[in-house]
Amino acid sequence: MRSASRDGRSLSRRGRLALCLLSGLLLSLAFPPAGLWWLAWVALVPWMAALRMGSRLWAFLGSWLGGMAFFGVLLSWLHLFGLSVWLLVTVLLGAYLAIWGVCVRRLGHFRPAARLLGTAALWCGVEWTRGLGAYGFTWGWLGYSQSPMLPFLPFARYAGTLGLSFLIALVNVSLAEILVAVIRKTGFPAALGRAVLGCAVAAALLGGASLRARSPAAGQAPRVRVAVIQGSDHGPLAAKDVNVALTPEEQAHTFDVYESLTLRAAEQSPALVVWPESVLPSDPEDDPSVAARVSAIVRRANVWLLAGGPATDARGRPANSAYLYAPTGNVVARYDKVQLVPFGEYVPLRGRLPFLERYHVREQDFVAGVSHRVLQAGTISLGPTICFESTFPDISWELVRKGAQVLVMITNDSWFGRTAAAAQHRQIAVLRAVESGRWVLRAASTGISSIITPEGRIVEQAGLYQPAVLTADVPLLTGQPAGVRLGPAFGWLLLALALAFVIAPAAARRGGSARPPGRRARKSGARQPRAQGARG
Repeated sequence: MRSASRDGRSLSRRGRLALCLLSGLLLSLAFPPAGLWWLAWVALVPWMAALRMGSRLWAFLGSWLGGMAFFGVLLSWLHLFGLSVWLLVTVLLGAYLAIWGVCVRRLGHFRPAARLLGTAALWCGVEWTRGLGAYGFTWGWLGYSQSPMLPFLPFARYAGTLGLSFLIALVNVSLAEILVAVIRKTGFPAALGRAVLGCAVAAALLGGASLRARSPAAGQAPRVRVAVIQGSDHGPLAAKDVNVALTPEEQAHTFDVYESLTLRAAEQSPALVVWPESVLPSDPEDDPSVAARVSAIVRRANVWLLAGGPATDARGRPANSAYLYAPTGNVVARYDKVQLVPFGEYVPLRGRLPFLERYHVREQDFVAGVSHRVLQAGTISLGPTICFESTFPDISWELVRKGAQVLVMITNDSWFGRTAAAAQHRQIAVLRAVESGRWVLRAASTGISSIITPEGRIVEQAGLYQPAVLTADVPLLTGQPAGVRLGPAFGWLLLALALAFVIAPAAARRGGSARPPGRRARKSGARQPRAQGARG
């Protein structure tokens, strides 16, 4: 019979569940609104220690509980769309971490170094997986929590946000070795050594990246003055307003606000002005009144303008778009959003899910754009993303590879009111700037608008519901950081490594399946068959 110190049963099932729940709650505090970034480096320690004890079933249940606690608090703003929506998303995202917990439990018989590496790789493999495809959702990646910590961000230039997540997970699982030793009351010196080694590796990688990272050659690049406009004078939208059009009076008021702010920006002679998503109430190519009003503003300000608004394709289907106006007042290019929000901009299986109508979904689906594209505003090559698209690193990487000198993110976060969603969304934009090695111009209708350097420093920012004009002289950068050249390869590599660690135990058992029965037979004293040809 195994001792409690070896199988970890000195900790009850309730104790293990409590550790997982504690970790989920602590991890949520690393993100806005609390924003305690340092908690991310220790929050998972109780959870990872609990996974070293008990059965796979309890690892599954405990990890699901921890995952639901994390996502339930992080995404509490989803209650704006209904409590059932918040609960469903919390349960589904928690299931990803339940699978992670079971896979980590399979690593229990690995050597310590492989176990630590495998646990961190599995965490990042799960993060990468849940960010893939049409239903991908990267909210809550560990690396995003470090956006306020500028000295740590250069590592993301080489390995992306996922690389930061890997280091955070590695530190957590290394420190978990100490907690396991304390609970089991055995092996403390060895556990301490492993913890120190894991933390030292992470510190060396962070420090090395910080020393090697050089800002892109901003000093030699031509600079242009840009302006970001945040109108922000209207209140938050509600989910029920998704199908409600603005009245003519509201449309006129919106244009009055943006005209006033744009003309104020024009006093500083910017080359480019950016308006948020959904500022234009209708397709300017179909609505002469909208076209005339925007054209007049652009000509008076004598600027290039990127403004968000709806478009209509040849079949009458709507698209979520960004229009580029030349100083002459003409639309010279348009980008149609490619990565649409499921159930927000289109409803999968709409005809088979009639009950969704009670959640005020759109009456008509948006149509997705064909591809991500760079827009040329005079001498400026712009890489536009619209709202949800800014949460996917591969989109920004693609735009940089296509020649974008500046990334522009336009969004309408008014849906979220004064919840933490706007701050969490802005936090993601900081990592996009660092990963891509580009300045980011973020225009949000009600906030938080910002101008962000490639080092992740926010040089201009407007708070929620504060009409503002943000200006900066931005260098037009052309180089590609290592992370852009590597692209999604690092994510796939971590996923492959995670799968290898999961498959390895099963392969090892199959390879050694002939020996255990023999050992059991000898223990029981059963007579072994004589070798062929032996005589008695």
